[in-house]
Amino acid sequence: MQMWTCFDSDLIAALLEEILGREEPLTIWQTSATGSRDKLAAKVHSVQKNNVQIELAPAQGGQFSATDPLYVHCQYRDIVFKRDRFKKEGLIISFVMPNEIKIKDMRKVQRLAYRYQDSKIIAFNTPHPTDPNQSNLKLSSILVDISTEGLSFVMPEREMGHLGVGVELFITRLTDQQLPNEHRAQILYIVQYRGPHDGDQRSSLIKIGVKFLEPLEAISYKSISSLITKKQTRVQGLNVKTFNGLNDEEQERILRKIGEENRVLANNIRERIEQLDRLRYLTTQMKQQFLMEVNKDLLAAALRLSSKELIFDLLSEITDTMREEFLFKLDQPKSASAVNKAQDEVCKFITAKEKAGELVLDPTAFEQYV
Repeated sequence: MQMWTCFDSDLIAALLEEILGREEPLTIWQTSATGSRDKLAAKVHSVQKNNVQIELAPAQGGQFSATDPLYVHCQYRDIVFKRDRFKKEGLIISFVMPNEIKIKDMRKVQRLAYRYQDSKIIAFNTPHPTDPNQSNLKLSSILVDISTEGLSFVMPEREMGHLGVGVELFITRLTDQQLPNEHRAQILYIVQYRGPHDGDQRSSLIKIGVKFLEPLEAISYKSISSLITKKQTRVQGLNVKTFNGLNDEEQERILRKIGEENRVLANNIRERIEQLDRLRYLTTQMKQQFLMEVNKDLLAAALRLSSKELIFDLLSEITDTMREEFLFKLDQPKSASAVNKAQDEVCKFITAKEKAGELVLDPTAFEQYV
């Protein structure tokens, strides 16, 4: 069963409120040190901004342990979440609103997400909204994800113009591929876009979901598929047993957890992660020079919360000995404050090198796989 992870606090609250209103049953369980798992019946008792309460079935209250982590599942929406900290008073268990839940993926076709800005453009034409004799309007935007049946993209709300549900699009470009023929599609939904860094703030971006009305030509789709497959292969990490970076979900989960204790520190780390991610744009020669001059201990600590893609890019063209030595350093766990301190030092080093003209972190130099 495929699951996707939701970090949207408003959506999480809405789902729990819906479950409360429908009085849908819950199944809760805990895994003991021996590995045994007793499933208990419960229901949502109340949902507030900073507090959720669930109520155990009367006959099962005595079987519950107040010390082990708690897992909660609702069959109605097929959601599951975990709470490490909670309070139990009689049959009522209370905890802070979850900042992460997993939801069963109902899509029949896997949706492939784009992480970076490289080659994320979608360009399309739409008929003139008032005069069919006028030329089609040409627009472009940023691709979010794509499947064989459709895609989604984001654009500023102020630039939406006449776009609405049901409007037909004629796609002319996907990623770095100029399509030989326009591909017809139709807008299925338009929602407010909330990225992983927006928190509770209202985004100025709109997310638009599109369904293809005709299949893409094989040669065009193979090129797009090749690009996606290459990125998916790379995010699996290096062929080693040591720790070598985080995927998107792992990264976001750790940052959210840090933010629960220290929001300022979490924001600083997130900002530095994005700055360090620019190292992907180093040329092979610059990369080798950078790794020779930078403090390896500091760099390893700074990259502890960085992505698998970045680790792969930095280490894919160096000697096996240098790679193994660096991965050994990267494998050492660090506290969040130590990671942030190392990030600051490495970013200062990078900035100095850029000002001296020794490093050029140019995204246009990024190698494209098509």
